[in-house]
Amino acid sequence: MKTLLHVNYYEGAGRLDELFCIADRFGYDGVELRWKYVFPDYTQDAYQQKVLELKQKYPHFEIVFGGQVNFCRGEKSQVEKDTEAYLAFLEWASANCGSKVMNFFTGGLQAPGCQYMEFDKNGSGCATEEDYEKSAEGLRIVGKKAAELGMLIALETHNCYLHDLVEPCRKLLDMCGSPAVGINYDQGNIIINKNGCAVEKVFETLGDKIHYAHLKNMLIPRGLEESRSFMGCRLSDGMINNMAVMRGLKKHLKSGIFAVEYPVSGDGIYAAAKDIEYIRFIKDYLKID
Repeated sequence: MKTLLHVNYYEGAGRLDELFCIADRFGYDGVELRWKYVFPDYTQDAYQQKVLELKQKYPHFEIVFGGQVNFCRGEKSQVEKDTEAYLAFLEWASANCGSKVMNFFTGGLQAPGCQYMEFDKNGSGCATEEDYEKSAEGLRIVGKKAAELGMLIALETHNCYLHDLVEPCRKLLDMCGSPAVGINYDQGNIIINKNGCAVEKVFETLGDKIHYAHLKNMLIPRGLEESRSFMGCRLSDGMINNMAVMRGLKKHLKSGIFAVEYPVSGDGIYAAAKDIEYIRFIKDYLKID
């Protein structure tokens, strides 16, 4: 089972070299990056060329990219354009980076008059049947291309998206029907939703569709459970039993690849060093290769 360092440990303009160096120095098996580059030091073409150079420098690295097409509520012409661009990117990532799995989103959903942090009201909480139908249709197209390339698409269980909780994910995946499309299981996102569920239910409901995973941790202060106010923390220190998550992933993780995330601001370099120690402890305890 391979452990990637998510770009949010050390993200920013001019930091790609350092990110790969940190991942290599501490013994990660690769990195997760963004599909679109938003900083001013590189154009998109220059960014992809830089990633290619780094892949050549670290040929053993697995590289995953996060991407999105707004299938839910995007304008048809824009969705078609973005889909074409994403399919081309899949081909590039497969051919040049050897990418095997891609983190993916189908477009944000926020209910009118609701704040972003009202997670239970946004995402699947305000989704329509049309959102499911459009997303399933788009995912069939993406899944077909991924299957041709021998890749997997993983929908992140992320708040304010259709695929935020286990039941909506199950419905969407069943409607899509593509064997190449599954989920990127992120319990850190699920736990901060009022309608979230325990680790065990995720594997019971979606165990056959867990293509990738994010590990992070959260604290919900006592007395604030109903509001779901939360704080990010180091991987080993929060309310999520990541030992239980890894036990389930040992059995169900289809790609064999997961990434650790850093959900707080601060010294991500030290956090990267400590979090891989925790992962090694879990792997040793659970006898995971």
